Amino acid sequence: MAGSGMTDAFSRVFVTGDIHGTNDLYKLSVFADRMEDALCADPAPKLMLVCGDFGAIFDPKPGGDWERALRAVYRSFYERCGLVVATCLGNHENYDRIYHELPERAWCGGKVYTMDGSRGPFYLQNGGYYTVSAAKGDFSVLVMGGAPSADRKTRIPHKSWWPDEIPSRAMLKTALDNLDRHGGYADYILTHTLPYKLQKRVFDKPFSPRGIRTPKVAKMLQRIADRAKWKQWFAGHHHKDLTLPEAKTTLLYNAILELDV
Repeated sequence: MAGSGMTDAFSRVFVTGDIHGTNDLYKLSVFADRMEDALCADPAPKLMLVCGDFGAIFDPKPGGDWERALRAVYRSFYERCGLVVATCLGNHENYDRIYHELPERAWCGGKVYTMDGSRGPFYLQNGGYYTVSAAKGDFSVLVMGGAPSADRKTRIPHKSWWPDEIPSRAMLKTALDNLDRHGGYADYILTHTLPYKLQKRVFDKPFSPRGIRTPKVAKMLQRIADRAKWKQWFAGHHHKDLTLPEAKTTLLYNAILELDV
C-alpha cells in the first residue's frame, strides 16, 4: 500500500469535475482501471482533486448500504494504487453531516474533514490555503467551494438540500486573508462554480430566473479573482469541459487532467 498522503510527496496529481456520489463515479473507476499498472508500480501516493459536488456524504444518516459501498470504493482506490481524493465543497453535499460528523484533521498546512482518517477522501475547507508536496516541489491551492442549487425549491431542507451551500462571509474573509498572507498568489484555485464576470461572459443569462440562480457565490469568487493571481483556476458545477486560456481557467466535468507538478 502507498504512503498515507499526509506527509509524503505526491508523485502525480490529477483534477476532475463533479462526482455526484455514484452518478459520475464511473469516470474515476475507468481512470483507476486504465491507469492501474502505472499507478500501482509507483509506491508514492497520488492525489485526485475534485471541483465539488463530490456527493459521497449525502444521505441524512450514516451507515446506509449506499454510503458503505461508496466508502469501500474510495478505500479500494487508496489501497490498490495509493490514490488520495480531496474535494472542494459543492452544492449537492450534506453539510450538516460534513460539518458536524466528519473528523477534522490537519492536511498540507490547512484543515480538512475526512471520511476515513489519513486515507480520505478529504473535504477541503472553504477559504483554505493548502501547500501540497509533489514530485517537482511544493504547490499551493486556494479553495472556495459552494454554489446555489437551482432546484432547491424542489428539495427538502436538511434532507436533500442544505443552506450551507452558500459560504459564509467569514469563509470569504478567510480566503482573502490567506491570499494576503501569500502575496495574493496561489498556484491553483479550486472552486465549484465560476466568478461573476466569467459566468456573465461564458453563459447566457447565468443568473436567471432571478431568486433561483442567485449570483451570491459568484460575486464572492469575483472578489477573490479581483485580488488574486494564479497559474490555473479549476471549477466544476456547470457540467461542461471547457478551457479559457486568456482567463487561466478550466471548467471540468468528465475530463481528468494531470497537473505538471
